[in-house]
Amino acid sequence: MNRIASFPSRRSRLAPALAVASVALTAAHAIADIEKEPHLDLWITASAGSLVTGGWDHDTGEVVNASQRVFEGELGLDPFFPFSGDEPGIGSDLVGTTLAMNLLPTLDAWNGSSFVRSTSMLTASYAGQSATSGTGGSFSFLVSAGLDLHPEFTLSGQGATDPANGIYLAAFRVSAAGFGQSDTFWIVFNLGMPEADHEAAVEWVESNLVPAPGALAMLALGTVMARSRTRRR
Repeated sequence: MNRIASFPSRRSRLAPALAVASVALTAAHAIADIEKEPHLDLWITASAGSLVTGGWDHDTGEVVNASQRVFEGELGLDPFFPFSGDEPGIGSDLVGTTLAMNLLPTLDAWNGSSFVRSTSMLTASYAGQSATSGTGGSFSFLVSAGLDLHPEFTLSGQGATDPANGIYLAAFRVSAAGFGQSDTFWIVFNLGMPEADHEAAVEWVESNLVPAPGALAMLALGTVMARSRTRRR
């Protein structure tokens, strides 16, 4: 008996190809979004005797933002470490200086419109040293030429349970002997939430916690004027 081959219709043949094309297009858009909005690493340098933070692209070695104070980190990208991450990394030009990364005793969670206190805990660790958002603390490291240090950040739930997916805010300062301590800077960590939510939380921190450059200038001017009035008295 001769068998007649049964071929799928044109529509059924096109459907898988269209699906693949759609996935490829979506992936291309996602990659483009990542390229337009890179997550910069933490750059530590000194200005006027104090430590300052900036945004650093470790791939190019370029300091993209010389005064950045809000950074981003992703947790759970490695399935073997579902609540941990090693971003942002840290770079510095202060070769020969020992820097201390100080985690402040606070951790907040994004509720969709602002941050509220979280019952979860963040641990920041490097080379056997660790600090937690429950009690604070620090880890230190020596800056060498070409430094690209990646600490481990790990989130845990209350009572050492698994943490809930969410967006979390941790506050840090960096210090070193012979330098003034840096201003507070923040890392906004994302655990399993859409990137659009992550970016919205970052924008909230930038708008609500970081003083605008003009506000800092006015504050400095007010301080100078107050001192001048005190001297005249």
